[in-house]
Amino acid sequence: MLSKFSLYTVALCLGASLTFSTMTQASPFTELRDKYVASVAPLEKVANEAWWESATTGKEEAYAQRNNANEAIAKLHQDKEMFRLIKELRQSGQVTDPAEKRQLDIMYFSYLPYQVDPEITKKIIVLESEVDKIFNTHRSSVKGKTLTENDVRKVLSESNDSKEARLAWEGYMAVGQKVAEPLKELVKLRNQMAQGMGYRDFFAMQLDIQEFKEDELFNMFDELDRLTIAPFKELKSEIDAYERKRFGLKDSDPVRPWHLGDLFFQEAPELKDAKGLNLDDLYKDKDPVKLSRRYYKSIGFDPDSIISKSDLYEKPGKSPHAFATCIDRKQDIRVLCNVKPNGAWMDTVNHELGHGVYDKYIDQNLPFLLRTACHILTTEGYALLEGEMTRTPDFLHKVVGLEGKELEDYSQASWKLLRIERLVFSRWVQTMLHFEKEMYANPDQDLNKLWWSLKKKYQLQDPPVNMAGQDYGAKMHIVGAPVYYHNYMLGDLFAAQVYTYLTKEILHEESPLNTSLYGRPEAGAYLQNEVFSSGTRYNWQDLTKRATGEKLSPKAFANLFLK
Repeated sequence: MLSKFSLYTVALCLGASLTFSTMTQASPFTELRDKYVASVAPLEKVANEAWWESATTGKEEAYAQRNNANEAIAKLHQDKEMFRLIKELRQSGQVTDPAEKRQLDIMYFSYLPYQVDPEITKKIIVLESEVDKIFNTHRSSVKGKTLTENDVRKVLSESNDSKEARLAWEGYMAVGQKVAEPLKELVKLRNQMAQGMGYRDFFAMQLDIQEFKEDELFNMFDELDRLTIAPFKELKSEIDAYERKRFGLKDSDPVRPWHLGDLFFQEAPELKDAKGLNLDDLYKDKDPVKLSRRYYKSIGFDPDSIISKSDLYEKPGKSPHAFATCIDRKQDIRVLCNVKPNGAWMDTVNHELGHGVYDKYIDQNLPFLLRTACHILTTEGYALLEGEMTRTPDFLHKVVGLEGKELEDYSQASWKLLRIERLVFSRWVQTMLHFEKEMYANPDQDLNKLWWSLKKKYQLQDPPVNMAGQDYGAKMHIVGAPVYYHNYMLGDLFAAQVYTYLTKEILHEESPLNTSLYGRPEAGAYLQNEVFSSGTRYNWQDLTKRATGEKLSPKAFANLFLK
């Protein structure tokens, strides 16, 4: 996961086709732009550092510093006179240089959400911090024991005791009850803010800021639904049969959420075959960070500066999740993880370092406002691609060190798991996308009922017996990265399309899955030159076409994972 896109940064995900011209004299635009950058750059750095400190320590003073920094950024963007000047210049048509027009748009959308009652903005910031703190400090209480999220996930993936799995799952879901009321208040405040800007609700505003047309986005996800429903039904039947056997359930017993090996059924359970292969076993005496470092170096990237500034292992008070962040739009790039020696964390480490590498190789000569990833979906797409590479036979051989029959057996198991993961994930994202749309449309409805109706429709998942909880609230992205999740799936489509083009046209491989890109610096050169370096110089549609020769579509994803 990329670092949280809060209200003051989400507008910077925009992009547009640009060409650069040499500016020989000051203009109304450069005067405004330079004034803005001089103010926002140091504030953004302070806010990012405070957010990092709060996530890595959980200390009260860090949360206070984070609130103060975010309030300072909010106050900057509440300047109505500055917004008036930006708006007038934008509407005047005076700015014709594409690079300047793009930066002017970014400035406009950065100020836009804050042209409302500043008390609303302040309340949003405080509530976001309050709920984030609940997530960071929540630990599951199970039979008198305190379990971390890693502990809970271990129980869900390894236990054969249905009661033990249920108690662990319910222990984690309890955080949803804690955040339910502040989350509802936060949703209403976000809606109030968006409606003050003329939008239907916050969901519609976020899609507009991210350059998505709502009908086109949902048409794409409807197409994904049609492509994936039949193979997913077949897969879900296989998963249910496996989990019934694992937990000693009768054929007539429903498979409940705690039986599926994951908190939200967003990740695939490992279906061990008769050989008893477990991909986690490959990493029980290995450090995923060291393996990932070696992998990136082999394709021509240097992750050392990122790793040296990162916080990669568990400690008290620290956020239990994973993310990457660029503190200053220069080279202060950091990753937060809670690494364990298993396959899931191998994937996550490669994923988060993927975000970091993307940021590291953006052209530092770009103007400050263009020195970010092209779009959420492009950085998520590349990060997802690198996570997926850890499941390829090539990675298992060259990085993990498997040989012969062991390599063959684990390769088959790993590929099967990767295919299952993409199918399972595609259905999970449908739940998230439709839930957030309906939640912002009507936050006073029975949100837990909505949550489980969508999980039933898209994930074919039976709800828990006790529906008194607020299980939707346990998904931290709903609070901390709102209206974001669709970008993961679009990133998956982007990853499949880039990977297919790269392996065929640059590496000249007959089958894409022949390579993990390990030891292929020409792959790194292509990624740096065609995907990373241009920052937000192009919008995501243009970048995809420039990098792959085609607009983004589900075609490559279907060819890789649905056949």
